[in-house]
Amino acid sequence: MIKTAPHPTPARSSAIPEVLNRHLSANSRDDVPGVSAYVDRGAALVTPEAIAALRRLRQPLHRKIDALKESGHLRHRLELLAVYFEEAGSDGHKGTPAHRDVAFALLYFLKGFDRIPDSLPEVGLLDDAMIVQIVLQRHAVTLRGHWLRRRRTWPAEY
Repeated sequence: MIKTAPHPTPARSSAIPEVLNRHLSANSRDDVPGVSAYVDRGAALVTPEAIAALRRLRQPLHRKIDALKESGHLRHRLELLAVYFEEAGSDGHKGTPAHRDVAFALLYFLKGFDRIPDSLPEVGLLDDAMIVQIVLQRHAVTLRGHWLRRRRTWPAEY
């Protein structure tokens, strides 16, 4: 009889590395001064395993992005980052600073252990928006170049 390895459970197959998971779930940033430094530390923790986990979490990520009815601007920005994440990974740009920062921003948005709970009306997505803004500003040239190489028009509102 040939034994096959058991299929990983869904929770296990999409597991985010523990050190990154702890960073995403931290209740305070006392050890990290400012949001930019928080993004730096988080992106440094994005490993190939974290990138693979985010790829496996693609459907829940897109469902959560699609559910942003009241924040169209943030939704469009997250869609842009999600497209870049998928395409840059396919193009062999996995592990670049831009790809790791984008992965961290998407994981932060998806994770749901926010500094400001998403459920708070009008302010719940501010922390997500700040992280997305930092990543977009840091990598504007890379992201825009990626868009233009694909003969797309870069969105004016970014």
